[in-house]
Amino acid sequence: MRIEIVKPWERAEWDAYVASHPGATVYHASAWIRTVCEAGRYEALGFSCYDEDGRLSGVLPAAAVRSALTGNRLTSLPFSDACFPIADDADGASALVAAALDMREGRRYRFFEMRGTPAVREGAAPTPGALGFLPSSHFVGYATPLSADPEVVRRTFSKTAVRQTINKAIKLGVTVRRGEGAADLRAFHDLYARNRRRHGIPPQPLSLFTSLLAHLRGSPEAALYLAEHGGRPLAGLIVVRFAGVTYAKYEGVDEERRDLLPVYPLLWQAIADACVAGDQAFDFGRTATDNPGLMAFKSRWGTESIEMPYYFSPPSEGLSTVRSDSFKYRAFTGVVRRLPASVGVWLGARIFRHFG
Repeated sequence: MRIEIVKPWERAEWDAYVASHPGATVYHASAWIRTVCEAGRYEALGFSCYDEDGRLSGVLPAAAVRSALTGNRLTSLPFSDACFPIADDADGASALVAAALDMREGRRYRFFEMRGTPAVREGAAPTPGALGFLPSSHFVGYATPLSADPEVVRRTFSKTAVRQTINKAIKLGVTVRRGEGAADLRAFHDLYARNRRRHGIPPQPLSLFTSLLAHLRGSPEAALYLAEHGGRPLAGLIVVRFAGVTYAKYEGVDEERRDLLPVYPLLWQAIADACVAGDQAFDFGRTATDNPGLMAFKSRWGTESIEMPYYFSPPSEGLSTVRSDSFKYRAFTGVVRRLPASVGVWLGARIFRHFG
């Protein structure tokens, strides 16, 4: 068994392996890895495991985040909800993790962050605890099982909290369409940036979303949805579709017009389209466990909750798992909320890579 470090998009076998593995996610796909690493100017580290016959038998996407602001670290993978080793068996998964840990130690990075538990085709996966990781249960995931008939899925939603709200928004005149072109993307980013400012978090730059929509055109495929009223954008959503799953990745909403309830028909249209496309699940993404309001919202869409442990070695608190009630989180977000909107956008474009 040997380990190589490659750029995943330069090896056709990488995506062929990902497509064949039942535990793979969109975050293992080379197009996603390339988009994230190029946008953040990260060193892409595609750990690849080969068996005695020279056949690819496991992969681990990772990136080196070098930052004077937040410290140097190895992460699998920045801006990805869950990204972990996928392998044929426990030996391959363990070898991939060991290679990543060796690199972290050799480069003297603060820690290696692995977002999720290794997945293997046969046998039991290695336990991260036995590999020296400290787990964090800061996040939980939510996903709606889908069927070919959107109405069957719709009936799994909460009747009063979701189905009736969708109908109400439509009666109020909210419409949803697929976004196309630079003007629609700018409208989405404006909504997204205002949302992030409300939460005290600098927005990721427009260039990241331009890259996602430009480069994710096959498998995976990115798409933009806009909810409008009288031609005015009220909410936007970027989804990524891959291997039978539609992932809701980025959202923005006009806080001044929440009375029109645009998020409900927006999500419903994306879910309905996923059903028609033959997907098996609609992934609402990760949610921090100290955000009970958002957890309750997602739970009403016929979702199943999914454990999303993150692991750190050596034991550490990563930026991704800082609690919203911590002093440093409240101090940082408090400052960002007070910044002029244009300054927040400017700041986000310059520092977003440090928080991957």
